[in-house]
Amino acid sequence: MKQRIKRLDKNKPSRSLTKIIIIKVLPVIAFLVVGFLLVPYGSMYFQNNKVDKIQAKNEAVLFYNTNCPHCQNIYPKIFWHNVLNFNNKEKQIQTINVQNENNKHYLAEFAIQATPTFMKTTNTNQRLVSTNSQKINYFIKGGH
Repeated sequence: MKQRIKRLDKNKPSRSLTKIIIIKVLPVIAFLVVGFLLVPYGSMYFQNNKVDKIQAKNEAVLFYNTNCPHCQNIYPKIFWHNVLNFNNKEKQIQTINVQNENNKHYLAEFAIQATPTFMKTTNTNQRLVSTNSQKINYFIKGGH
């Protein structure tokens, strides 16, 4: 009788689903979350951001500096905005790292005094220096 009870216990699939979730599903979810959080910063720090010209089709331009804590705060939001509007150039925000030697001429050309600076592509005199998401959204959508 004891042998029969032990055999029944061995056939119980009680922990196999839990093991699958812990071993296979949880690491994938963790990887996705970490990737979601780190991809914008990787883009900010490691992309080759030599910009030849301002893209007139884009909605706006963000001039940023990778060492600026305010830029580090706002850049991920702009990154995901651009990802969500990947196929719509008119809604994209061009990002220009003014710390890059190849882009320093934009500081003088557009009289950039602080970062992050948003500038409209249709009217380069329309500018916003802010990290406030509401103000940035209003500016991008056509406000001043």
